[in-house]
Amino acid sequence: MNNKDRALVKNAANKKQVKNANKEESSQREQQLNDLKFVLETPQGRRVMWGLLEHCKTFNSVWESSAKIHYNSGQQDIGHYLMAEIVEADEKYLYQMMKENKKESLDVQQ
Repeated sequence: MNNKDRALVKNAANKKQVKNANKEESSQREQQLNDLKFVLETPQGRRVMWGLLEHCKTFNSVWESSAKIHYNSGQQDIGHYLMAEIVEADEKYLYQMMKENKKESLDVQQ
């Protein structure tokens, strides 16, 4: 059993356990966001994350005239999740990735 599967509270009536669980949960979330910031601080990390957003068709339409629309929607939902995580970590990285990739897109067109 890993830490993610471990119950943070054994007795929900115990205020101290609940308080400690809230602190632990908050600390875990802060660590996740710090890890993501660490990745996004590098050009390589931003390229990987942008590639994932593009792969998930985050900025495209999900429309399809077949049942594939459901697959596309699920894929895009993952992209939206990743984008929301980036924004929560620090929205400047999303703007930075957009600027970097707009420049690359313009360079490719020329």
